[in-house]
Amino acid sequence: MASTSSEDRAADVAPGDLVDVDRGDGPRPYKVVHRDDTTSGGAAAVLFTFEDDDGETFDVEFAADAVVTRALESKWESEQAGHEPGAPQ
Repeated sequence: MASTSSEDRAADVAPGDLVDVDRGDGPRPYKVVHRDDTTSGGAAAVLFTFEDDDGETFDVEFAADAVVTRALESKWESEQAGHEPGAPQ
């Protein structure tokens, strides 16, 4: 099950997270495949590359302190989730 938060800052988002983005037809989750910390107008910003369901990518820049809705689904539903390093599998 995905863990969703609408109180996270863009600066906290990592590749693999799902972030809601509105591309003109209402917000929906897209997978973050790359992030680049940058500045915009002298303020901290984050440039994300997202991937849609068809595998196409697109870039969106957020202020680093912008509040975003993200889900950690990609990380927590992997085969490695819940396994401690060195613990028997």
